Amino acid sequence: MTIAWQLWLQLFRRTPLLVVLANLLRLGAAYFAVRWLRGDQELVFIAATLFAVATWMWHTGQGYNLRGVCVPESFLLPNFRRRLLEYGVIDAAMWVLLPLAVAAIGGASYLFLMACCLLVIAGAGLLMGSNPRTGAYIWPFFVVLGWMPSFLSTFFKEALHSPLTPWLLLAIVALLLRFSIAPLLRIEDRETEASPLESTSLGRTQTRTLPGEPRRLGMFGKRITRLYEQLAERALQRALVAYQRHPNFQRRMILVRRLLLPNDNPEAIALRIVLVGGIVCFYFIAIMHRRHFNPVIMGAYAIVLSISRFPQLNVGMVRMRPNMADLYLTLAPETRAEYQQTMSDALLILVPISLLTALVYTVFGIVLVHAPNPWQMLFVATIVSLATSLAALAVHLIGPEGTTGRTIVNLVVVFGTMAVYWGGYWLVSTVGYVIGGGLLVLVALGFGFGVWFAAQREYVSRAPRFDAPIG
Repeated sequence: MTIAWQLWLQLFRRTPLLVVLANLLRLGAAYFAVRWLRGDQELVFIAATLFAVATWMWHTGQGYNLRGVCVPESFLLPNFRRRLLEYGVIDAAMWVLLPLAVAAIGGASYLFLMACCLLVIAGAGLLMGSNPRTGAYIWPFFVVLGWMPSFLSTFFKEALHSPLTPWLLLAIVALLLRFSIAPLLRIEDRETEASPLESTSLGRTQTRTLPGEPRRLGMFGKRITRLYEQLAERALQRALVAYQRHPNFQRRMILVRRLLLPNDNPEAIALRIVLVGGIVCFYFIAIMHRRHFNPVIMGAYAIVLSISRFPQLNVGMVRMRPNMADLYLTLAPETRAEYQQTMSDALLILVPISLLTALVYTVFGIVLVHAPNPWQMLFVATIVSLATSLAALAVHLIGPEGTTGRTIVNLVVVFGTMAVYWGGYWLVSTVGYVIGGGLLVLVALGFGFGVWFAAQREYVSRAPRFDAPIG
């Protein structure tokens, strides 16, 4: 129990919000289950739904926790694998056997099927938390099922009475554990660490990589990563040769950007747009099948997707501090403020890149869903994307470094972006491009540039830090 308690503490330290929400949902499920045992039969569905969501959230956190626990050094501990197995048995008793006992007391039927369903939910949570790359494959499956609600209802009714359904679910559980737990138990040599600001967009999982955790990429991911590295090396060599021929301020800044942002050269940006654009196209096609679908929302999704890069900036700059000392000595600035100004000017290139990607994704959405007002969507998306990119760069450049604070800031930016986009679209639709667009430019861009200039002054006034992040 001591080992289990320590792993629970690790889980709470890494995902406190997830742990609290899962346990609150479990308490809510227990409350409705008690009322169900007292004879209120209508509450059984609410209790089962709350407990299923709690199980999924808890095991998603468990998977994320195991990513940091199962590092090569941990396997040197005595009986490490056996302790993990004991921890899994305790977890299964809490989240499978205990609810089954409650269901048995209440006289519920299909207990074996219920146990298998709980194991599937727990396995899916482990997969999404421990291996986000393969966990992302689950969502298209649910999207496709959402296209056929009548077929899905009939299928579930038939599967409920089939004696083979529990065994099929157990096979799915074994498959989920194979993709989630098995990669964590393999001891592999670590690959060369990539830049924290690489932004390859391979599943957007780079921002969640834990310190010391090996990079777990599949065959496709490794090939794409190798292609990104080749493009980054080629761009760096071009910038270096150009600076050696004619050393000026502009080419010096390009060289700094190639060092800080290796995958933000033109070729890598095009490759990233193609890769993410394929996923965006699939998502747009999927949501077109919803009954109450509004094509205007494509612009909001595109902007939110384009600014999802900026939280990585906050994490990456913290992780790169020890390496930035070499860059400081190479640049040899006369003052610390000059160095900070160089860093902020170099990172400002992320704003036009974000604007470009937002417009490209918006065009994808317009073409796929045949939006009725394409020019209005592009007009509003251009203004809002530029303003929110400036604001996101500002807040993440000087914002909180802790996980909780960074998450809160990111949520504020995302929901603020959605609100400004819908408000701007309504304003342009109501009073026209001249008045509505002028007001949108005045408010949105005025706020974005104001926040950026204030953040830049704050960043330049700070002393450079080269200490390694704690933990």
